[in-house]
Order: sequence, then C-alpha cells, then structure tokens
Amino acid sequence: MTIRAALKHAEFRLSEAKISSSQLDSELIMAYVMGRDRAWLLAHDDTELDEPQLEQFHALVNQRYNRTPLVHLTGTREFYDLDFEITPDVLTPRVETEQMVEWAIKYAPQGSRLIDIGTGSGALAVAVAKHRPDLQVTATDISAKELAVARRNATKHAVMVEFVESDLWAGVNGQFETIVTNLPYLRDDARNELMPEVRHEPAIALFGGSDGLDLYRRFLRNLPQHLVPGGYLFTECDPWQHEDLLAEAAKVGLTPVEQGYFILGFQLRA
Repeated sequence: MTIRAALKHAEFRLSEAKISSSQLDSELIMAYVMGRDRAWLLAHDDTELDEPQLEQFHALVNQRYNRTPLVHLTGTREFYDLDFEITPDVLTPRVETEQMVEWAIKYAPQGSRLIDIGTGSGALAVAVAKHRPDLQVTATDISAKELAVARRNATKHAVMVEFVESDLWAGVNGQFETIVTNLPYLRDDARNELMPEVRHEPAIALFGGSDGLDLYRRFLRNLPQHLVPGGYLFTECDPWQHEDLLAEAAKVGLTPVEQGYFILGFQLRA
C-alpha cells in the first residue's frame, strides 16, 4: 500500500470517530512512522510502505481512533517553536500558554531570576531559558516523574535550568524577579465534561478544587515572600475565572499589567 492510500484510509477511519483533525492527525502519525516531516510525505506519497511500517501505522491509527491523544502516540509536541518530549506523566502544553512565555521574555529584567512553579514537561521554563539565556531559571514540580521529563527537555535544548522537587513553595528558597505558573485550574466536577483526549492527561495537572482555584489560593498566600517588590507574575486559568483570580491576587498586593484570553500578568506593588 502506498502512503497516499494509507493516509486516505486513516483519514476516513478517524473521521468516523468524529476527530475533526483527521487529515492532520493521519499525516502526523505517518510522518512519525516514516521518520520524515509532512512536506516529505506529500512529495513522496506514491512510496510503498513495507509490512512493518504499515502494521505500525495501522496500530497507531487504531489507538487514535480510540481517542488516545496524538501526543501520546508520537511522544512529542511543538511549543513556542521548540520540540518537547511529552509522556503520559505530564500535561500536554497548549498553544494558549505560549503567551505566558512571550510576556515573561518581555518583562523579565536583564540578568534576573525567574521561577516556574509546577513545571510539568518543562515547556515554560525551557522556552524562556532558550530565548533569554541571561536569566537564572529555576523550575519546580511536586512529581519526580514530571521533573525527569523536564530535565530531559532542558538537556535536549541545551539550556541551564535548576530543577527542584517541591509542593508549590515548600522547597523553594530566595526571591525572584519573575514567576510563571500554570497550576491546575479545572473544577473537580468538570471531569465528565472533558473531551476524551483530555481524560488521558494526568489528573494531578488538571483539577484545582470546587471552583478550580484552590491551588492558586495556596500559591498566592506565600508568593510575597518569593517575589521581589516590583516583580512580575504570569498565570493561566479559564477566562471565566479571571475575575476571581484578579481578586485573590489583589489581596497580596498584585496589580494587573496584562490580560489575555487565558493568561494574566501581574506586578507586585513596590
């Protein structure tokens, strides 16, 4: 069977599962199997697949049909123009989160310290460190498995990041000029509303209590001890939670400086 024929069959099968990105997913799976990029596939779609390649492709398409996230099949995800290793132990970085990287790069003072609380795959910390090598970057996570993935991603992109195993601020010492965090913010009762793919994500990285902001409240309680006056905080939550998070932030002396669809930026009053 040729690449063209296999892709056509896969696209039809994934469409049956109501996967809106059936064509793109089929091509990305094929690119992974062939060890090539999508441009190569389109230029060589008359190439005949050998039996092992065809078996692997069909097996992965079947898993995607059953709504296994594509990233868990290929093991990689692009974030802020960098390729990151992603495993089932870490949250898949979302394109919306790239705005947090953009603002951290923009606001962090030259040669200053930045910390990423709850780093997961390390995407935030590594992307910032890659584009701002002048910064001293630290990243924390409560999970040793997640930190292992983050360390591999830092090594992959040849950046210097200090990793600390910590429950929020528990293992963190010192102060920082910039803090970034994408803590779990889904309501606990939202489990049944999630798309099938999202249910494959680690629960520890998704849920944040009855209104989704429990971890943010704990985080903000001790934040003034670790953010220098005049320093910046960048966070992520659902748009409908912004009003509540803005109110919680105001209690500890934070004033808004940026507001995106998911991302909020604050500065600590001097």
